[in-house]
Amino acid sequence: MARSPRRGVEALIGRIEATESLDPPGYAIGNALARPAQIAGRPAQRLGNALHGTRYGHPVHPMVVTLPIGAWTLAFGLDLLAMLGLAREKRAAPVAETALRAGALGAVAAAATGLADWQYTDGRDRRLGLVHALANGTALGLNLLSLALRGRGRLGEGRAASAAAWGAMFAGGYLGGHLVYRRRVGTDHADRSPEPREWQPVVPLAELREDRPRRVEVRDANIRQEIGIALVLHRGRVHAMGARCSHAGGPLDQGWVLEGRLVCPWHGSRYCLESGQPIDGPSTIPQPRYAVRIRDGMVELRREQEPGDEVVTRERVAQAAVPQGGALGRRADEVLVEHHMMLRRMFERIEAMPREDPERRDLMRALAEELEIHEHIEDKLFYPAVRPISEDVAIAHAEHRQLADLLAMTLKLNTATPEFEEHLRALHAAVDHHAGSEERSMFREAERLGERRLREIGHALEALLEEMRASRARQAFRALKVRLLEGA
Repeated sequence: MARSPRRGVEALIGRIEATESLDPPGYAIGNALARPAQIAGRPAQRLGNALHGTRYGHPVHPMVVTLPIGAWTLAFGLDLLAMLGLAREKRAAPVAETALRAGALGAVAAAATGLADWQYTDGRDRRLGLVHALANGTALGLNLLSLALRGRGRLGEGRAASAAAWGAMFAGGYLGGHLVYRRRVGTDHADRSPEPREWQPVVPLAELREDRPRRVEVRDANIRQEIGIALVLHRGRVHAMGARCSHAGGPLDQGWVLEGRLVCPWHGSRYCLESGQPIDGPSTIPQPRYAVRIRDGMVELRREQEPGDEVVTRERVAQAAVPQGGALGRRADEVLVEHHMMLRRMFERIEAMPREDPERRDLMRALAEELEIHEHIEDKLFYPAVRPISEDVAIAHAEHRQLADLLAMTLKLNTATPEFEEHLRALHAAVDHHAGSEERSMFREAERLGERRLREIGHALEALLEEMRASRARQAFRALKVRLLEGA
């Protein structure tokens, strides 16, 4: 059986990552880069912070690489259009040369930021990063050669060189993507658990020593893991931040305090004890922070939530549970469970029908419309109401997308085929999973809204259900959407 191209590429990358002969030149280059910085001292540290993006909260390298990629792709595209006779030679050639020059300048900046980050990698990441740099360096060299050839009037050879450069750049970009998305180089490695949400005692104050980090752990029941926290007693105050370094996962609780900053023992990132912000790189991402108080000689912690977090707290629950003064009906969970049961019965009817029965297609369309209605009423009314008291809303939205994708695939199939049966079973399983998750978790959490608020939401859900089923315009729109999904 022939191996797929993707498997072949993955095997090649795996061989690169396992090539230990790349270590000596890799570490030699890393040491050569480090020596001038060590000699220059603090000014070099500031330059390194700028190249990493320490003060910006984001690595600079991914932003800078867009310059050579965009410019060189423009040049390649113009060359191709001119060769195909789709662009005027006199106009395309000078613009392509300008793009090549701009891309070369951007490539130098990308190389500087990339090398700054790369020298703090190790093992498989360092090896692959070295080949990534070689590929992009080759692209830069070929484009400089292309400019030289074009300057001598050898346009055809110059275009060939820049085309080869674009291929090298593409290969380098592929490896760069692998480093980020598969190897997680440059991504956040800190534990971002919201726990503890309320004050939790963790250790007696008497056990802490000045400027000696101490690891404590809190339990996150949702992910069933212990979350490490680094405590530091500094000048009479206790500070707390995540124990896992955001740069590469180093153990901050095994680090040390220098100039009032907690230093990672792996790559030397320094974090402000007060804010958790990185002061010196290579890290660019702040550490999770924890509020600290002392009660009866015990250090107590509570997670300081970050901007954009949607974590359930007592304050959010109390605010969400305030009645809005609306009309009352059945409870929201009762309305939605009833609709869940209706959807399940529709699945059972379709599955029980003979494959050749023409009514099967009609019932499938009706099911699709009911799924559309269900998604709409939850998205419009129920999820916004329970968002402050349930952290499952984001997952529920993702499941809605999964259901919509499965439904679209199923509607395109002939209802008399085995392939339709397989997709129908998968869709049924997805709906069962979604409904069951809500009934087991989200609806129970919704109890905290209180009886009156649940009945207000329930009344609004029933009113919207009635409107969506009675409105001819909405009916026509749903029917049109189903036909489009069927490919009719």
